[in-house]
Amino acid sequence: MKKRTILLFFASWCLVMPLYAQPTDSLWMQANNAYLQGDYQAAFDTYKSIYDRGLESASLCYNMGNCAFKMLQYADAILWFERARLLDPDNRDILHNIELTNRFILDKIEPLPKFFMRTWILKVRNTLSADQWAWSTLVLLAVVFLLLLFFFFGQSRSWRRWAFYGAMLAIILSISTFSFGWSQKRERERREYAIVFAPVATIKSAPDRQGKDLFIIHEGTKIRIMEQVGGWGRIELADGRQGWMELGQMERI
Repeated sequence: MKKRTILLFFASWCLVMPLYAQPTDSLWMQANNAYLQGDYQAAFDTYKSIYDRGLESASLCYNMGNCAFKMLQYADAILWFERARLLDPDNRDILHNIELTNRFILDKIEPLPKFFMRTWILKVRNTLSADQWAWSTLVLLAVVFLLLLFFFFGQSRSWRRWAFYGAMLAIILSISTFSFGWSQKRERERREYAIVFAPVATIKSAPDRQGKDLFIIHEGTKIRIMEQVGGWGRIELADGRQGWMELGQMERI
């Protein structure tokens, strides 16, 4: 796909992306107008002022990623698309834009294959957001309560038996939905993933500039931060390679 086609794709999606709980004040309209006029830096800065107020949402981060992409700032674009993904994990537009932007990143890293059961569980988990899983848990607990009332006070033995089985099933489902929501919330709070912002980053064998050079990575690469020592982080790439990198060369998602 040619670069121009991709740019037009991003432009079209910026305005049709649903506004999930977006602030409807003048800043939001100002940012949209700046984007339409082609002033992507002004649009990005205005969206950022909304974000800095603590009013983050998937669509806000998504539009900031679009602005960064239009300015050819691919590392910034990936950072904001990844932040949008954390808030809306199964959004196909966000996932597709991450894939497209990664085509402009120098490092092409093949991820290690994952156990199929883990892949399936993550796919199910990401169908809803953490808040939606929380509401699902509350609904299921209400169902458990109602079914237990039927079990204890129902007149028919068969109804009581089915109410008991239904309550057990609802309890199992509520545990699953709670686990999915908690897992997503924990992932957002831990912020263990980051994007490289140094044009070239040398990965060391130890948290010291005198450590042995292991390999290099480039701007825009996504990494996982496994631990921190001073101003260094032990990072892992999607292909399993590990080493130490200065924290100042990355930005946490």
